[in-house]
Amino acid sequence: MKSKLRFIVAAMLTLALCFALVACNGGDDTTSSAPADAPTDGKTTFAIGFGGPLTQGSVGFGQGALRATQLAVKQANESDQARDLNIEFRVVEADDQSDPTRAPVVANALVSERDLVGVVGHFNSAVTEPAGLVYNEAGVIQISYGSTRPDLTHMGRDNFFRTCATDALQGPTAAQSAWDLGFRSAALIDDSSTYGQGLVEAFTTKWIELGGEVLVEESTQQGQSDFGPVVTRIRAAGPDFVFFAGTGDATTGAGGLFARQLKDGGVEAPMVGGDGIQDQVFIDEAGATGAEGTIATKPGMPIEDMPEGAAFLQAYEAEFPGEAAGGFDAFAFDAANAIINAVFEVAADKGAAEVATPAGRRAIIEAVHNINFNGVTGPVSFDEFGDNNNAIITTFLVQDGEWIAHPEIHP
Repeated sequence: MKSKLRFIVAAMLTLALCFALVACNGGDDTTSSAPADAPTDGKTTFAIGFGGPLTQGSVGFGQGALRATQLAVKQANESDQARDLNIEFRVVEADDQSDPTRAPVVANALVSERDLVGVVGHFNSAVTEPAGLVYNEAGVIQISYGSTRPDLTHMGRDNFFRTCATDALQGPTAAQSAWDLGFRSAALIDDSSTYGQGLVEAFTTKWIELGGEVLVEESTQQGQSDFGPVVTRIRAAGPDFVFFAGTGDATTGAGGLFARQLKDGGVEAPMVGGDGIQDQVFIDEAGATGAEGTIATKPGMPIEDMPEGAAFLQAYEAEFPGEAAGGFDAFAFDAANAIINAVFEVAADKGAAEVATPAGRRAIIEAVHNINFNGVTGPVSFDEFGDNNNAIITTFLVQDGEWIAHPEIHP
């Protein structure tokens, strides 16, 4: 009997230990980029969370941004400031798969990290909003590197910032670019996402103001695979171009597949879109013929034209051989450094032991509200709502299977 009792007690202790380990590591929804056996040398370690699409959804805008965040953390750990303050950083990544229903799960997993000091994320606006509720309640700073929906910074959450420009600028820029290229009639299509609906609204307001004509208005669905009826309507209407407000990958907005079916269906008008289609995934899924001539706006400049772009590209390629950096990777890098610089400031003022406390996290938010530094994308500072003061939009063109800055629009 005693032997059996000892066995039961041992089993209960083992089970309790397993639960404790899961709780300490944030469950299955996060992964730490720090080596498990990395020596700390008595340093205080802080976690920077990354939330984005890594295995499904807009992965072209997630995987590279994670690498950029890891690069920022690596450089921070090698800095004199980190050494003098005896602190180091690690990255904890969470895969949201561009799925709004996963947003609360991954956000809660990140905030369960006791040493969390901030989150770089998310990319998709539809994910950023519900995830932001969790970060706001936890008092953790959130800096999005790619969510462009304008109202995200007007929800009364003073812990939310973004390093990219918004659709309030991107939509009108796309409309002006189309007008300047001589287009006068449009088919307007959105992918039913909050991002797509916001972008098409901003585009349409400017397009009508310019005197443009709208021949077709349609909303497609997330993950749609058959665009035949929409293609038929567009071909019959004969617009000068098709404005697609949505994402490019097949599991979300399917803009690449839509572009392929437009060409296959006899529509000669080019597609014009926003940042949601401006990546290699769109070109791959549209095919060479379907993608050729597509025009897209995107926050920021081409990386090579950014103030610190050359240095960033060199460091990125050295750290991740064979991986090409994208424009949103630079925004993620600057977002991570905004958090890192704020942590340095708070640690120097309050001591490292206070940084990850509620008071320390509040101080980080306040520090970012007042931050001003030269990032890869240019000067990084934020207005009273949390939007980047350095808002730039560039228009790109698919030419010979590659995105280039549009020569007729970009100086």
